[in-house]
Amino acid sequence: MLRTDCLVVGAGPAGLTAARLLALRGRTVILADSGVKPTTRLELLAPASLVTVAAVGLEHLLDDPEIARACLGIRRTHRSGASDYEDFLRHPCRVGYVVDRARFDERLRDEAVAVGVTFYGLRAIGVTPDRGVICRASDSAGAKVVLAEVVVDATGRAAAIARRRGARVAARDRMVAELVEDAADGAPAGSASWLEYSSDGPTWSYRIHGPQGRVQTWRIRRSGTSAGDALLSVDASACLLSEAAGEGWIAVGDAAMAFDPIASQGLFNALSSALVATGALLSADRLSPTSARLYSDAVATTFLHCEAGRISVYGAMPPAPQSSADPARTIAQ
Repeated sequence: MLRTDCLVVGAGPAGLTAARLLALRGRTVILADSGVKPTTRLELLAPASLVTVAAVGLEHLLDDPEIARACLGIRRTHRSGASDYEDFLRHPCRVGYVVDRARFDERLRDEAVAVGVTFYGLRAIGVTPDRGVICRASDSAGAKVVLAEVVVDATGRAAAIARRRGARVAARDRMVAELVEDAADGAPAGSASWLEYSSDGPTWSYRIHGPQGRVQTWRIRRSGTSAGDALLSVDASACLLSEAAGEGWIAVGDAAMAFDPIASQGLFNALSSALVATGALLSADRLSPTSARLYSDAVATTFLHCEAGRISVYGAMPPAPQSSADPARTIAQ
């Protein structure tokens, strides 16, 4: 049995950021890392996200050309042939960044270790009534119970802790993202780029230029529609938890709400939700029923705002019909 102030389950950017922030404020933190292969995606941090990056103390990572590449804006070509663009120069921060997630996550891990976060090779397989989490060690068949004052669920779309504590995952739609190109663009070091969206009718695709001249092209389609050749396929559904916090636990990142890549919210959501969640955990109220409800409401409001922006991008591709039990629809009404 292990005991700690805070147990963070999941070693993605949301979990690593939450663990680091809690450790910086003097909490003992164990991070359960299941050893899932790190993502190799390129992801956008739009100008509006840079205030959050600074608030969590990570702006120096964007100065590393191996981690981030400046992005000047977004160009969109619609199925009608019409085009438009969003110039980041119009934003107060004036620039966005394309981030190499593998390198970004590696540096986040180093910074978490530096402030005292303890890593264990553990995968959560259950929970106990006394706020414990049952984990299986990656190097053995045995199980451990980790007892913590609070558990941070950073397990991604699986929401492994939240669902075991009674929360439900509601999907707004069913989308699939397919990586169709992962190559190099031959751009000189330090050059800026644009994020390019285009539509061929039933699908949207985007081309993103990252550090070290790396370029990826992703195709977004509805689940169940015809699939093409792809290097990788991942779930890209927009999802929301019915409750994002409860007694002794709180969800961050994709565990709380997840978006398809068109929204360009994945990494920003990881950092911002970790910041807000740790603020709640460090407050005088901690995870009182009231503060848990306020956090859940804030997550739902953010989700609906981002969904409105995503739907405006898709234009003629409306979201799939929702059931009456969909919490996002209930909150919107």
